[in-house]
Amino acid sequence: MLAQDALHAVAGAGVAGLVCVGVLGIVALIVFAVILSAKHERERREKLEALAAARGGQFYADFPGIHQVLPAYPLLERGHSRRAFNVASASLELGGIPCACLWGEYQYKITTSNGKRTQTTTYTHGFVALAPQLVVPEELTVRREGFLDKIGEFFGADDIDFESSEFSKRFHVKCSDRRFAFDLFDPRMMEFFLAGEPSSIHLLGNWMLFDRGSFRWEPANFEAELAWIDAFLARVPRHVRAARLPKELHARDPVLNPAHGSAGDSRGAASGETA
Repeated sequence: MLAQDALHAVAGAGVAGLVCVGVLGIVALIVFAVILSAKHERERREKLEALAAARGGQFYADFPGIHQVLPAYPLLERGHSRRAFNVASASLELGGIPCACLWGEYQYKITTSNGKRTQTTTYTHGFVALAPQLVVPEELTVRREGFLDKIGEFFGADDIDFESSEFSKRFHVKCSDRRFAFDLFDPRMMEFFLAGEPSSIHLLGNWMLFDRGSFRWEPANFEAELAWIDAFLARVPRHVRAARLPKELHARDPVLNPAHGSAGDSRGAASGETA
């Protein structure tokens, strides 16, 4: 009987030891994952900081003044616990147009409840915002046509229809001045949008916000977005530039004065040339 009790005690101790080793192993894995994640975030932030420096800009790990700098975009009014971080500020020449630029990450939380359970979801968006030296007081929204847009059209909330039926089918465009939308989206600009995967664009208060939905951008995503914006602004039509660029910039604009240079050469996006 005593021998049996001893065997049970040894077996119990063995099981307890295995449980302890298992728990310690799980804790070690969690600690390792936290350390690895922190290392990745540190390296990622260093790359984003280097990207800002390469553009001649300033880098801010946290940017609490985002809502004072940018107007009330729908993206910036969603949810709660809103914050901007890993933000770069620089003066760039994109598409031949001098621009004040901000790019970085924006995060907010949405809390829902069904009466029994409360759930909070965090959304993180990479973004690029810029204020080009163009006079653009209009409000303009351009995004891919979605299911809710089609329902809205059924109830009369129609967007702008362009000469290109394919462009009108794929993109939802609303503007406070329809004439400006038609001026901006000439055949060349519509062809550019149809050929690629453009961002959603919201123009408000002379600032343009470029957004591709909720996911974390790597440094290469910011590089690609700046290059796309460079090509987009290079295609702003000649008559729009002539009417809306300050007179003192006409001589150096590569569209109004081709001898000065070629718009769309990614000078601002690739080399960090400042305005």
